Amino acid sequence: MHSTPLLRDDYQRIVRRAHDNLASLTAPESSGPGVRPAVLESWNRSLGRLRDPGGVRVRMAYEADQLAEVRRRHPFHSIMGLLQSHLIEPAKEAGLLVALGDEQGRLLWVEGERAVRSRAESMGFLPGTDWSEDVMGTSAPGLALRSRSAVQISQAEHFSAEVHSWSCSAVPVTHPLTGHVLGIIDVTGGDDAVSSIVLPLLNSTAQAAGVGLSKLYTPDSGGLSVGTGDGAYLEVTGARPQLSGPDGTRITLSGRHAEILLLLARNPGGISSAGLADRLWALGGSEVTVRAEIARLRRTIDHLGDLRLDARPYRLRGDIDSDVERTHRGLAQGDVETALNFYQGQVLPESDAPGVREIGAELQALIRESLLQNGTWQQVWRYAGLAEAREDSEVLMSVLRLAPPEAPERNAAVVRLEALGY
Repeated sequence: MHSTPLLRDDYQRIVRRAHDNLASLTAPESSGPGVRPAVLESWNRSLGRLRDPGGVRVRMAYEADQLAEVRRRHPFHSIMGLLQSHLIEPAKEAGLLVALGDEQGRLLWVEGERAVRSRAESMGFLPGTDWSEDVMGTSAPGLALRSRSAVQISQAEHFSAEVHSWSCSAVPVTHPLTGHVLGIIDVTGGDDAVSSIVLPLLNSTAQAAGVGLSKLYTPDSGGLSVGTGDGAYLEVTGARPQLSGPDGTRITLSGRHAEILLLLARNPGGISSAGLADRLWALGGSEVTVRAEIARLRRTIDHLGDLRLDARPYRLRGDIDSDVERTHRGLAQGDVETALNFYQGQVLPESDAPGVREIGAELQALIRESLLQNGTWQQVWRYAGLAEAREDSEVLMSVLRLAPPEAPERNAAVVRLEALGY
């Protein structure tokens, strides 16, 4: 990839003249000086599929309600702290956007200053949209996925004329063991997005991502293991409770089964049937009811890895991890970013089980205090987006105290505080 010609005015004039010919459905000749061969080949493929290079063909792959769950399941979610520190924050400070997409070119995250994001949305560059070559024609994300290599696309090299005021660089991220493409990381903006320093930054980020993911992948399953080894993984913060197996099996849990699994996971030494009854019901619980729920839970988790449920006392056997445990570990290590990545909100928010409420209150207090004491303003603002913190005046005041004057998030914090009467 030779980046210098991309920024030369004479090269851009050549490319624009060549792009004008696309309106007549004729691609320029490949011989002689002109458009780079990789771009020309992509134009020809795009002409065959999309025909008209004049407009943007935005296609939403995921609506807002689907996007949150897709993000949680994507491997990038598990290394978001690494991606933030290696790429997103430096690019944001430079006025650039960072997009993270899946292996099919569908954008899952678009990070950057709000004003830049708003401009990019006008060309359909926003989370949930499909930026594969088949849908959007020539662009860095689509071409990088197709070629499985780093790509820079500058201005008029884009197939769609409405994207000609932008430039972008992208690299694929591959499975650390199999080499399969897991997703794409992209930097988008003006000429700075295709400067000579961007590709090394993207390549180093992709390599670091591979190292980070290698710690989460298991050789036997070939898939992402969200536990500590080849074990089960329990999710009880924020969204609907789920239990995942080492083979990727996901079970949506009832509220009661999630409560029992959480209580047993937090008490590896085991809990008696009477102790479980006390922790599950403030009034009216019984050991008979506990035994019936345990019997149903055993059938639910049957064949989920090596996980099993012993009795006298009740205890979990086999490897199991959870978002609660990972949040605690992050906080214990002083890693607020990792803790915040795994903490998706209040623990089982619909539960009134005394033992669960105690676990949830402790974790909420720990992460809140850690953020107020040691969090960046961006991390505090992310926490303020959770339901439990939207009306937390101390959290909102912390955003105002830490954020720079030009940060648009300050205005949003002020609006919330005014609604609270401040």
